[in-house]
Amino acid sequence: MSPQKQSGEIIDDRYEIEAFIGAGGVGEIYRALDHRLEYRRVAVKLLKPNLSAAQVARFRREALLTGALSSPHLVRTSDFGTLDNGQNYLVMEHLDGETLADYMEREVRVDPQEALQIIDGVLAGLESAHQAGVVHRDLKPENIFLLRDAGVEIHVKILDFGFARLYTDQAPSLEVTGNDPMVVGTVNYMAPEQLRGGRPDKQMDIYATAVILFHMLTGQLPYPTKESAATVSAAIYRVQHLNRPPRRLSEVDARFPMDDPLEQIIHQNLALDPAARMSGAAEFRAALAQAMGQRARARPKLPLDQATPWSRPKGRRQAPSTTTNPSTAAPPARRPLWHTLILGVLGVLLGLAIGAALF
Repeated sequence: MSPQKQSGEIIDDRYEIEAFIGAGGVGEIYRALDHRLEYRRVAVKLLKPNLSAAQVARFRREALLTGALSSPHLVRTSDFGTLDNGQNYLVMEHLDGETLADYMEREVRVDPQEALQIIDGVLAGLESAHQAGVVHRDLKPENIFLLRDAGVEIHVKILDFGFARLYTDQAPSLEVTGNDPMVVGTVNYMAPEQLRGGRPDKQMDIYATAVILFHMLTGQLPYPTKESAATVSAAIYRVQHLNRPPRRLSEVDARFPMDDPLEQIIHQNLALDPAARMSGAAEFRAALAQAMGQRARARPKLPLDQATPWSRPKGRRQAPSTTTNPSTAAPPARRPLWHTLILGVLGVLLGLAIGAALF
């Protein structure tokens, strides 16, 4: 199916289409230039024309919520409008990079230091959202964007607040419309209370963040799941196993023993009871920062040829080892005495010859 818009077309007398970026279930995304703001590059999300009123309402909610939030770790929304044909569009900042899901497909298991850096950005964004009374409800690797900024190794942006709700909203997290159940969120990353239909709460985002961190570090989820995470049957399967405690990090990966602070932090935030988790993103973030420092001090400084792929510096080729143990090294050879005397006599004669030549 070809894109609805072509390069050079103008949307709403303002946004000039540069290129088609991609398509999803509800619409298409384009890279465009904003003619009113000195041709700043933006991303335009254009809804399909045949969407339901509920889908359009979700789209509008995303525009309102993200437009009101302010954080360098949340994608900025600058405009929302309706075209003459009834299509709705949303204008966001243009991002250059990749989603965490794409990155995890390549890496399988992410370096612990890098994983903590990514999650720190996620928690910083959540902290701002939660302070504004907004819970995301659909955190997953596909909604975490890794932005490659000049001078910054990784900068994290949280995407897609279409499922977000205010804390004061009494709507359930597992919504049912008519005979067709609709799971709000992605099953593999949803908290138990979210699957049970509990009201929106920031603890849902804390749980999802812990699942994402577990997944990054191990390449696995902390509990059994169905193959497809987007089906109602997958949600039912999770609900049937909600009382089963999640696997511990130490059970899956020997790099993280039971006394590792990172193991304990993740396990606490995967608790089935929301009250047993950390109080919020700020506490979670501070605990990870402390754990990062403890792990750095405790980690042995291995030579590069003995380091694991996760402890070996990226982008640095291994150099052959030239280090010698002083206790086993042979002492340097000493010259014989006659050899030293001959060298001394030759030096004196050479000096006399040079002096005679000069005078």
